[in-house]
Amino acid sequence: MAFIQVVVWLCVVQCFAVCFANSVFRNEPENEQTFLKRILMEENFDSLLSKVNNLTQRVEALEKENALLKHAPVAFLAELTKSVTSQNQIILFDTVKLNIGNAYFNVHGNFIAPVSGLYQFSVTAGAATNHYIILDLIVNARVVGKVLAGDTGYNECSSNSFLLQLSTGDDVFVQHKTAGDYLLANSAAGFPTFAGILLNVI
Repeated sequence: MAFIQVVVWLCVVQCFAVCFANSVFRNEPENEQTFLKRILMEENFDSLLSKVNNLTQRVEALEKENALLKHAPVAFLAELTKSVTSQNQIILFDTVKLNIGNAYFNVHGNFIAPVSGLYQFSVTAGAATNHYIILDLIVNARVVGKVLAGDTGYNECSSNSFLLQLSTGDDVFVQHKTAGDYLLANSAAGFPTFAGILLNVI
């Protein structure tokens, strides 16, 4: 902003110069030479004023972009430590491994977007032998992705990643509705997990 202030002061000085010149020119008969001088000074003033306006807009845009880039990082990683067998419930990933920005709430199992932007989420699911599970990633009650694990002759773990554009306050969580019957938790292996990170502010 200091640069703009200097330019504005130059503009003010130029304005006073134009006004002074006009007052001088008005006190003497305007011949061709004084007329051309006055026109030239007025054109210079208009040009300078236009440059000031353009610079002001550019600096304001840069300041806005800089403020967005300076937004605090947001990232979380949470793990489920107890197996889930019931349906139609939000998965409460209870053990928080990382929570930069404090936007994940393990009591409710949800992430609240602190700022509008592009986010990446990852959901890892586990299933016991001869069982399977399908988890839904949900944003504000809308299903935006799914993760399937299991239905094999051994314990299985699988994951999926999602790129989402969120608005401030959007509610993101993982839910087991009706598909599948057993979400296996294996703390030793570190799954299931729910993770997310802010990639870019929009």
